[in-house]
Amino acid sequence: MKKVYTSLVCLVISALTFAQPLKLTNGQKIVVESSTEIQASLTMGMEMTTTSSSVNSLEVKSSTADNYTVGSTLTKMKVNMNMMGQSTTYNSDNKEGNNEDMAKVLDEKMNKVVDVLIDNKTGEAIPQKKNEKKSSDADDANPADGLMKMFADNSDDAMVAGAFEIVPKGKSVGDSWADSTMDKGSKTTRTYTLKSVAGNEAVIQSNIVSTGTNKLNFQEMEFEVKSETKTNGEIVLDISTGLVKKRTNVADITGTIQMMGQDMPISAKATTTSTYR
Repeated sequence: MKKVYTSLVCLVISALTFAQPLKLTNGQKIVVESSTEIQASLTMGMEMTTTSSSVNSLEVKSSTADNYTVGSTLTKMKVNMNMMGQSTTYNSDNKEGNNEDMAKVLDEKMNKVVDVLIDNKTGEAIPQKKNEKKSSDADDANPADGLMKMFADNSDDAMVAGAFEIVPKGKSVGDSWADSTMDKGSKTTRTYTLKSVAGNEAVIQSNIVSTGTNKLNFQEMEFEVKSETKTNGEIVLDISTGLVKKRTNVADITGTIQMMGQDMPISAKATTTSTYR
């Protein structure tokens, strides 16, 4: 009887732990180190390979009963892109040899704090109205910017929200849950499965399917890209606080790019690893 009672208590404590909102403190800092590798076959025999790495510093600036304001600062960035026999590089620590067009875009983003609101019950970024910014000549000239956005979401909202994850109330090992979002013609469906729990550490399997249409500017030309992205990933987190320790994602992208009135097939694979400390 005592064993049964103890087991029931453990189950209740486990469920309550999962139901807890984020536990952050003002001034708390998190360092995010991310790396992405992309191999893409675009069209007409054009191949692209890209490796990139970044370091972001997150700081909890303030809190309310419903959300946290987290500042994100991009402190380091390296990009090496090879496409059509041309190499394009950027290194925030060593600016000699940086691609001029890429530097115009990335230099402006370095060491600038961007505030992101995080819902303390879901761990998700709360969309905020922002002034529409018309793309500059530098944005259009940067051959990596549009392509990178297609294969990996490196926005400030995604960077901050990636540091947090909450297991819904009542879930146990083997259980799954799902959600979906729509934004500017794109749809994303996410399915999560709780794989294991050991102490305060949980492992979640994620499966994400995204479909959408993007506009890509390259060498003063605009292309329409339709794509479907299937991403398999794993999340390791502390269930007592909602803080993520590590994320890994492998994305397979298929679709078409419209050129000269024709839809031509494209495919790519992107592998992203992020650690949080």
